[in-house]
Amino acid sequence: MARIPQKTPFRCPGCGFSQMEPPHLISTYCRSCGGHYEVAGSAISEAALPPLPHLRTDANRRSIFCHKCGSSHPVSSHARSTLCPCCNASIDLEDVTFHSPASLRVDTRGKLLIGPEASLSSSLTICGSAHIQGRIIGRLVSEGEVRIGTNEVCACDITAPVIVIEKNKRPTFTYPLRTERLVVFGCLTGIVHCRGVVHVRRGGRLEAEIHAKAVTVDKGGILLGDCRVSGNSTKPAITGDAWPAGWPDSLCIAQ
Repeated sequence: MARIPQKTPFRCPGCGFSQMEPPHLISTYCRSCGGHYEVAGSAISEAALPPLPHLRTDANRRSIFCHKCGSSHPVSSHARSTLCPCCNASIDLEDVTFHSPASLRVDTRGKLLIGPEASLSSSLTICGSAHIQGRIIGRLVSEGEVRIGTNEVCACDITAPVIVIEKNKRPTFTYPLRTERLVVFGCLTGIVHCRGVVHVRRGGRLEAEIHAKAVTVDKGGILLGDCRVSGNSTKPAITGDAWPAGWPDSLCIAQ
């Protein structure tokens, strides 16, 4: 395999833009401002110049978790996509919206919106948060809140820290919902694995097989089904494959 030539960062003295060039560079054009500057003799390289405080500071970066290999890496807060340095997986960082039926894999850290007339079919969908107004099929893993505002029957396994069933909605899920906290304003039918509290609000209705640490039903709420509450037990309510391995601790309740 041919060896890839090594490059050195050089910074434009006019605008401060840093670009990678061969280490024995004599002169070049800045790819940002277009200005021409010489390097030989003056040796204006990244190491020779004092750091600019507004470039690549911790305040302008955030950590991205890769669900494919389980590693994390920092990216700029202005980035729209990134590649995992460990497994080379492509990760989108922008919001994704569907207004019509689609069948594709989604891996984003932005918000996923499935409109009322849309449906998404995918073996694995990863997002930062989600609002489901249509139909979803497959598996959904969300790092943030998932709001369900649909009346559809969905064959989808959902894993998220918080799941909210919106008022006046009647979704049915044929696969388990796995969460730290479930809030039911509407009517949910399915299977629930919850590491925290299942809360049925006033006017809400939950018809499900429930595995949880605690269940709260407000006055005017309805709970029907097989309910298994762990109570004060130190053992988690979810075991085995119910919670994906390698998730960040922020998405799991402390044991």
